[in-house]
Amino acid sequence: MAAMGRVIEAIKGNPEVFAAVVAFIGIGGGILGNFIGARIQLRGGRAQADAARDAARITAEAQRLAALRDDRRREIAQFVQKARETVSYAKALYQRDHQGGDQAAIRTAYLELSQKQAELELIAPASLVELARQVVVVVESCMDLADDRAPAERVRRRLEATPVMSPHHVWAQRALRALDDARVANLARDGNEYAAFRSAARTALEQLPHVGDDERLLLLDDTYRFHLRERRRDQEESLNAALGELVSAARRLLKSEDVG
Repeated sequence: MAAMGRVIEAIKGNPEVFAAVVAFIGIGGGILGNFIGARIQLRGGRAQADAARDAARITAEAQRLAALRDDRRREIAQFVQKARETVSYAKALYQRDHQGGDQAAIRTAYLELSQKQAELELIAPASLVELARQVVVVVESCMDLADDRAPAERVRRRLEATPVMSPHHVWAQRALRALDDARVANLARDGNEYAAFRSAARTALEQLPHVGDDERLLLLDDTYRFHLRERRRDQEESLNAALGELVSAARRLLKSEDVG
């Protein structure tokens, strides 16, 4: 410190040296200031570049998520619509005015449903994929039931639609009652009662000229089976429940409750 003091005193004692030192400090300070300013600008530029990259990355990710959400919404909606359409075609098989083309329509709709299921497997979470699979199981059950029981049901509906004023109305009603009684007896495992009611149903059906031999056999053999309309009601409830769970899960996934 003493040596530094002597240097300072020497500089002060020599005006020319003092002036030179002051000038040097002024120049050096300017250079240092410029250097510091450049460093600050450089760091600021890097920060801006980093911020721009982060913003671009965030924007790209947001766009990706938005596109994924739109894809999921579209595929889920199409899957639900196709499931309902397939079951609707299956239901048409039970109608009296069933057309042969309905079978082809069912196959086409089911293939399209399978395609939608596969597309969901690519973009939806595993939990949603499982719910979609459960929907397909119910749809397939509806298709199988219609394929198995619709032919006899169509004949039965023709009997039910026999006009009251028709000379065949009484026999049609007798046949329907005997068929129902035979089904009940079969479920109760009462062989004697079943044989009696089946015979009564056959006798009544033979009085109906618009019921062919094959159709009569369809109705008689159908009495071995469970009650169709109750089973169809159970299937409809199962389908509504499966679709309801899928739609609820999809709304949570897509945050549909937040819209609006």
